[in-house]
Amino acid sequence: MDIGIFGGSFNPIHIGHLIVAEEVFQQQRLSKVVFIPTGISPHKESIDLIHSSHRYHMVKQAISDNDHFEISDLEIKRSGKSYTIDTVKTLKGIYGEKQNLYLIIGSDMLHEINTWKDIDILSSLCRFVVVNRFPVPINEDSHKSHVPLTKEKSYNFSLMRDEAEFKNKEKKEIERLKVMIPSIGISSTEIRERLRDGRSIRYLVPRCVEEYIKAHNLYRKNPAGFIEYK
Repeated sequence: MDIGIFGGSFNPIHIGHLIVAEEVFQQQRLSKVVFIPTGISPHKESIDLIHSSHRYHMVKQAISDNDHFEISDLEIKRSGKSYTIDTVKTLKGIYGEKQNLYLIIGSDMLHEINTWKDIDILSSLCRFVVVNRFPVPINEDSHKSHVPLTKEKSYNFSLMRDEAEFKNKEKKEIERLKVMIPSIGISSTEIRERLRDGRSIRYLVPRCVEEYIKAHNLYRKNPAGFIEYK
């Protein structure tokens, strides 16, 4: 099997995430895409994250009507910080060494990927599918400082001028596996801000996610004016 691995905080999951996953599935002819909500990421602050159980259930509901989407609670069950290399090793054990894993990342992550734990081992265990535009602001699900979506970088391998992170063969492999998608003007940060301000998120997230957020009163201001991250 060719299995796509789509990790992120999904705080909350939205239409942009689903479009990316579907485009990667179709363009790379994958067997399936596994969504893996993060526990504690080593690459980002987690003070704005709602409880992992809420994020897990929102993803589960959002993908329930797609037969080639699955969800894993692998990272949220892991104690402490969750590193990609540990997740990929565990998935290799679950699916078997002969199955191909494709890690879905945004192009903005390429220039910092050499800082990831055991990147040399990681690149030997999975392939990187690079999406030209990621549907999240940097430092949301893509591990970088906050920048509005409209300022995200287009897919551009000049980001890899730091030649230390990949060998030429691996660069060619990433070039071959890149996925181009239309710009998606949706971000989890914007959705949380809309909820904080009492504005609609209709059509930005699946209806089931909108209903889940309302039912559990997530991302709302409390009487003191602070957002409650349950």
